[in-house]
Amino acid sequence: MRYKLIIKYNIIILTLLVFFGFGIACGNLKQDQNASENTHIAKSQQFSIPDTLKPGVCHFKVLINNDALNTFALYLPKLYNNATLWPIVFFFDASGNGNFPISKYKSLADSLGYIFVGSNVSKNGQNQDETQNMWQTLKNACLQNLAIDKKRIVLAGFSGGARVSCAIATTDPNVSVIVANSAGAQNLEQQLNQNTLFIGIAGKGDMNRAEMLNIEQHLSGSSINHFYIEFEGIHEWCPLPIMDKALMLVTISFYFKNTIQIDPTVIERFIYNQNNAVRNLEMNGQWVDAYNELLILTKGVKGLNSLPIESIDSLKNNPEYLIQKGELLQLNAKETIIQEELYNLIINNTDTLLWKNKIEGIRKKTLQRGNVASMHQRLLGYASLLCYSLSNRNLMAKNYDEAQKMITCYQIADPKNAEVYFFKAIVNGANGDALNTKLNLNKSLNLGLSAKIRIVNQSEFMFLNKDVEFKEIVNRSQF
Repeated sequence: MRYKLIIKYNIIILTLLVFFGFGIACGNLKQDQNASENTHIAKSQQFSIPDTLKPGVCHFKVLINNDALNTFALYLPKLYNNATLWPIVFFFDASGNGNFPISKYKSLADSLGYIFVGSNVSKNGQNQDETQNMWQTLKNACLQNLAIDKKRIVLAGFSGGARVSCAIATTDPNVSVIVANSAGAQNLEQQLNQNTLFIGIAGKGDMNRAEMLNIEQHLSGSSINHFYIEFEGIHEWCPLPIMDKALMLVTISFYFKNTIQIDPTVIERFIYNQNNAVRNLEMNGQWVDAYNELLILTKGVKGLNSLPIESIDSLKNNPEYLIQKGELLQLNAKETIIQEELYNLIINNTDTLLWKNKIEGIRKKTLQRGNVASMHQRLLGYASLLCYSLSNRNLMAKNYDEAQKMITCYQIADPKNAEVYFFKAIVNGANGDALNTKLNLNKSLNLGLSAKIRIVNQSEFMFLNKDVEFKEIVNRSQF
């Protein structure tokens, strides 16, 4: 019961933060059950595939209707041809960088036979209409121009992109699978089509791990087919082997639905990989991780006994497993207490030195090993998200003095985050400080901010509209 309360508390906090900070669009994307009848689309969405767009090559900026601001990244598997219907994965990145997941995972498109598409338009901060238009335009452009199996449409997103994936899937019956990396949505067990497969993924050091565990807990009480996969990492797109595991589970699920004739080697490779992972984890004494990998294996190939699989009950009753499980529950309880301390420290204290000392203590403990280091990595992520949300809320209210305090704490918690310097530029602009406004905008762009629309529309920057250096900054930014 204590564990459930811990998870519930974490989710409440994260939900509030998302409400204040991210505003991820959850558009009403109603589609006809038959994907071939898109009568609500006013005009056909077209992009050309000339000889230069060959299979086996990453194409990072494919235009829809010749619109330079409406693009996506595309990778066609090396064996792609129009005579065969292919499954497709739509990737949604939180920052609108469709190139990144395509480049990172393109080898899987070849090995498993998927078309990969990455939206360059979907990103954090869009409203419902923008999300709706993005999805309808992107999906229909691909359906009208590529040889796609409409029964095998997969959405994969990271962070805010995972929330977009969930929002689309809850309203579009054509979506077969969600691969949600580092974020999800509430009440999915009530909103998803019962035939939808949900695969949740999170790093052990991800501040959204508690949210993903909570989603897994809720789905475990439903009839929805689901998996939860963890990896050694933080709030980031998962490593290639983890996405490989997820897409093998997707491929096997299509086989179970009788939508494809599966290559038996895919099943054998999945079982072989999982068996190896379980054995290696057991040898290293990582009993909880071994159990989780065995659970994925057992659920993933239920009814397919092509290779021997260890009994999950024997591992679940292992005394070492029970001890480690108890230790993890204690760490979860400690994590919740420290989150409360961080929240109270930033809300109730004016001395940022106390915040700095607390953050530095947490950062040092990330250098330790194992679950303790992962917990402190999650706490750093929590602190960053907390600062983002409070800074953004005060900036929206034009409470610049309080925002400055929060941004100072934000910079301490996450000094390489582009949003820190964008927020600093807003405060500079509000104070009429042209030099530091431009300086911090440049820092933000150098750290990866892609925000032409945000820069142009930010009222605090309007006084620089005729400034030559500011115009150069705007031209440097994307989208």
